[in-house]
Amino acid sequence: MYLSKLWREGRIFTILAAVALLLFFAGVARINSFVNMAHLQNPTPDQVYGAVVGLAMGLLYSESILISFWGWLSAGIGVGKNFGEDSGSYLLTRPRTRAWFLWNDWGYTMAQIAIIVTATNLIFLLAIHHIFALMHMPAAVPVDAGSATISVTFLILLVSIAVLLCAGIIYGLSYFSTILIRRTSGVMLGAGILLGYFILGGVLHHYAPSVHLPGLVMNIFAHGHHTGPQLSGGLAANILARAAVVLALPFATQLILDRAEI
Repeated sequence: MYLSKLWREGRIFTILAAVALLLFFAGVARINSFVNMAHLQNPTPDQVYGAVVGLAMGLLYSESILISFWGWLSAGIGVGKNFGEDSGSYLLTRPRTRAWFLWNDWGYTMAQIAIIVTATNLIFLLAIHHIFALMHMPAAVPVDAGSATISVTFLILLVSIAVLLCAGIIYGLSYFSTILIRRTSGVMLGAGILLGYFILGGVLHHYAPSVHLPGLVMNIFAHGHHTGPQLSGGLAANILARAAVVLALPFATQLILDRAEI
């Protein structure tokens, strides 16, 4: 019953995401047609590697923005929305615990995000494998000045993880904000917190150039290298830290929700 309620209230966002996925598929098909033409020009392996890494990074940032925006909108259809309406007192006095409603909200949205990211990136991965098949090259990219290689599948897996973590943080923060002020408009508070974080990062960098706040989008490759792509240092620790933040946000939200008076 509750999941069907979430579907009714948020189906417009899901339908728009599905339409965007279809448009993305059409765009990938268009890219493939250009790749088929470029194959006739016999690009060098380095050019192919550079193009693939560039496409993967473009996918990372564009997908992070779009999916995170969708997650931000979805944060306004859960328990926080009911708090500001008469349905809040009815819903949260049902036999189910408050935590049950919260984790259904969180799980439902994160599952949708995971499905959209997986479907999108599988399409992209097939397109990249097509590029390497055309060039008769193994589907792997040299990193760390050619001292190692990573498979294209692993590269897209890293992109998928980075997108999920970014969207999870933004959704979790926005959902936390709706519970905090008991209104759907809490998503604007979440956006304000994110804006403040960016401003703080800019101020700190201006007065202390060596200080860098972590970006919302995880860096897979280090910047400033001219010998080819270099994997960022501490990538595993970065993933674990961001995953901890993603999980900490709903637990923090639950603490507030359990103490709220209806």
